[in-house]
Amino acid sequence: MAYYTIGELIRDTRERLHYSQEELCYGICTPSTLSRIENGLQTPGKKTLEGLMQRLGIVDRIFNIYLNRQERERYELEQQLTRCLGNRDFEQAGQLAGAIEAGIRNHPGNSVHLKMEKQYLAFARTLIEKEKGRNAEWVLKELLLAIHMTMPDFDGIHIKSRLLTYHEITILNNIGCAYHNLGRILDGIQLLYSLKEYVELHTLHGDEISSKYPMILQNLSSWLGQEGMHKDALELCQAGIDYCVEYGKLHTFPMLLCNKACALAALEQYDMSKECFSQSIAVFQATNQQDYAEQVKKYAAIHYGIIL
Repeated sequence: MAYYTIGELIRDTRERLHYSQEELCYGICTPSTLSRIENGLQTPGKKTLEGLMQRLGIVDRIFNIYLNRQERERYELEQQLTRCLGNRDFEQAGQLAGAIEAGIRNHPGNSVHLKMEKQYLAFARTLIEKEKGRNAEWVLKELLLAIHMTMPDFDGIHIKSRLLTYHEITILNNIGCAYHNLGRILDGIQLLYSLKEYVELHTLHGDEISSKYPMILQNLSSWLGQEGMHKDALELCQAGIDYCVEYGKLHTFPMLLCNKACALAALEQYDMSKECFSQSIAVFQATNQQDYAEQVKKYAAIHYGIIL
């Protein structure tokens, strides 16, 4: 009986999107390896499969059946690490990063197929060290080292025509934030605009990307506001808010509301600004983030004279 293989799915999707093998596998594996995968002569490891699927815009969770025991253990640890980083539980994140590192170190042959695991580990380690007080120059250097593992020709600003994995998008977003922290705001804006255009062009609407896209818009709108580009900031805020509503993402939603309120206040639309500040506070309170709610209240009062 005929059946559809993973390799055939990758090849057919790649050809339908008019990507070459070189474009799809750049930084992940060699074209010859991809060719063997597409022809059913080689089974890809979890992270190789994940990277290829993400660059093709395919949600890959249905392929977890192909994990061996070691891959599943590393995958589960990585998922826990991602949650800890998102919750800012850096102590637990450090322990999980150590466990992942041990698994990589003990892998037979420590093969090239672990490149993407090493990239994510390097990124996580950088965030953990940043929390411990590492300076912005060090953070930027480490983030650039991490992204160069799979994008060796990245010049720090231009994505060019590369296809990106979710982890690459996350690292690039953080590089933009590192530029901002160093006062290189225009470099950060240029990089994040490139990321924004990439996501929109490739219409990646899986769970992962639906959380990363509004985060990009949040950062951009904040930085544009700092540069006095309030109308542009307002437009990005609204796009991010609409996206959060459509995909049910609350993580970035209240900050986008706050950014929108700031843009409106800067444009002297104070009634609408007060309403958005109130909405931001309400969402923070509803999601048990009282500290952020209080910070928004203080910010509105100090910078715009809006009492909530």
